[in-house]
Amino acid sequence: MAKKLDAEQVERPVAAAERSLRILDAFAAAHHPLTLGDLAEATGLFKSVILRYMISFEKLSYVRKLPDGRYQLSVKAFQLGRAFESSLDQRELIETTMTQLRDSTNESVFFYVREGDNRMCMMGVDSPQSLRVNRKIGMPIPMDTTSICQVLRDYEDGAPQAVENTADLARFSVGVFDPLTASVSAPVFDRNGALIGVIAVSGPIGRFDAQNPEVLDHIASKVHRLSTMLGYGGGA
Repeated sequence: MAKKLDAEQVERPVAAAERSLRILDAFAAAHHPLTLGDLAEATGLFKSVILRYMISFEKLSYVRKLPDGRYQLSVKAFQLGRAFESSLDQRELIETTMTQLRDSTNESVFFYVREGDNRMCMMGVDSPQSLRVNRKIGMPIPMDTTSICQVLRDYEDGAPQAVENTADLARFSVGVFDPLTASVSAPVFDRNGALIGVIAVSGPIGRFDAQNPEVLDHIASKVHRLSTMLGYGGGA
């Protein structure tokens, strides 16, 4: 009996969530204000059921009721849409910058974020060369002293107030995570100067000179340009 009750308790909020999404889907498909009748026809739900949901949606600013009794999406729904668009734009810009760095350095490029005491690779662009650095996307790696973790720690509170040279934003490490590889990493900031993540270029020590000032400046400049495209206006 206990198991049956547990299943029922789980199913009720799931069913409520599905009804909520069906109602919101109806608005998304219609592109104009809807009456309770319109929503009932689109969702297959009773008007009395829909009305209860609309009261909650109004309270949370996801819909608003017009003087003629119809409903239309409100400010919270608009904010969700903008957040979705921003996430797509952000990912596309990050991937574009990573590809450009891969092409200019001929080495593998990765995007990392911090998750508690770990760093996690979210995206990667492989070097075209047979000898290259590979990372598993989504695998947590304990924080260490690699250039990636140096950046995650140094800028965890956001962008610095001022930077004389863009290259100063970058960090490098040699043979830390892997004795045969080196990396150069630079921070990606959002419009408010908050750290979004880290772009790291990694390659074999014998081929990739992570301590070369020109390499540091090139990578830092590319990543800093990405930050400006994402709205960040500070720094060098």
